[in-house]
Amino acid sequence: MIEAVFFLVVASAAAYLLAPAFRRTTVPSPDPHDALEAAQAAALRSLRDLELDWGTGKLSDEDYRAQRAALEGELAAIVRKIPPPGP
Repeated sequence: MIEAVFFLVVASAAAYLLAPAFRRTTVPSPDPHDALEAAQAAALRSLRDLELDWGTGKLSDEDYRAQRAALEGELAAIVRKIPPPGP
């Protein structure tokens, strides 16, 4: 009798713990517009950090100009991909 109750408790616990693994749920696909906005925000943060590093003397003028040109190019490419707002 005790073995049957123990088996029932163990089987119930296993079913409870394993149930989420067998559920079918749909994963929402990420919105490409949100991803582009996040990339734009990251590029702007990188530019701000670059300005700070240059202002505190961590970067030479040559390194600053090269990195700034690369970041501005990256940012321009991202902005071109963002569709204009609709009416």
